Amino acid sequence: MIRLYWEGSLLQNQEVFLSETQSHYIQKVMRLQKGDEIFLFNGEHGEWKAQIEETFKKSTKLCLISQTRSPIDEGNLCLLFSPLKPKRQEFLIEKATELGVSCLYPVKFERTSIPRINLEKMQAHLREASEQSRRLTIPEIKPITSFKNLFKDWPPDKHLFFGDETLGSPFLSKIKVDSQKSYGFLVGPEGGFTSQELIYLKSQACVQGVTLNTHILRAETAALVGISYLQLQLQFLK
Repeated sequence: MIRLYWEGSLLQNQEVFLSETQSHYIQKVMRLQKGDEIFLFNGEHGEWKAQIEETFKKSTKLCLISQTRSPIDEGNLCLLFSPLKPKRQEFLIEKATELGVSCLYPVKFERTSIPRINLEKMQAHLREASEQSRRLTIPEIKPITSFKNLFKDWPPDKHLFFGDETLGSPFLSKIKVDSQKSYGFLVGPEGGFTSQELIYLKSQACVQGVTLNTHILRAETAALVGISYLQLQLQFLK
C-alpha cells in the first residue's frame, strides 16, 4: 500500500499531478505504471484511492477514484524535546509520529548540546513517517525556542508533563488525563535539567513532573515512554 501526503484538495474524479520528487519515487523506486493504484491523504480530506493515468519525465498524472477514509480527530498531544544528534533525533520524530503526536516542539536548555535543527529535513522525516504509519496528518513543527521563552506563549489551559529524573514526582502510571483537554510532554536534554530549570518547571501551575522509571532513561526513550502512556490513556477515554 503506497501512500503519499497531498497538500491540496482531494475530490472524486479530480486530476492530480504529483511533484518531481513524488513522481521519481512512484516511477523509479516503486516501478509503478499506468493503471496502478496508490493512495493520497491529508487531514482535511481524509484518504483517497487514486489511479495512475499518465507518467511523464518529471510528473505523474493521477485520477482520484474514491475516498477510503474520512477525516478524523487524531488528538492534540505535543512532544517537547531538546535537539538530539541526527540519527537519534530522526528515530525520535519517526516514532513520535507513529504514536500520533500532533506537534513537535524543540526547546533549547542550558545543557542542550545541539543548538540548531534542520526544519526542512525534519519535515521530510515526518512526512515519510506519516505516509508509512497510515496517519492522515503530519505533525506540526514548532520553531526552536529557549527554555526561558517557552512559557511566554504556552496556553495556560494546556497541561504539561515532564520527565523528572530526581524520583521526586509521582510515577507516570498514577497520572490520569482528561480526553477533553490537550497535553504536552517535555523531555530534558542529555545531562538532565539544571536545578534552576527544575525549580522553574515546578513553579508553573500548568506543569506536572512525573517519574518514568527508577533508571535513568536516554532522552528518546523517555520521550517515547511518556507519549505512549499518555496516548494510551487518551485513546482509552474516547
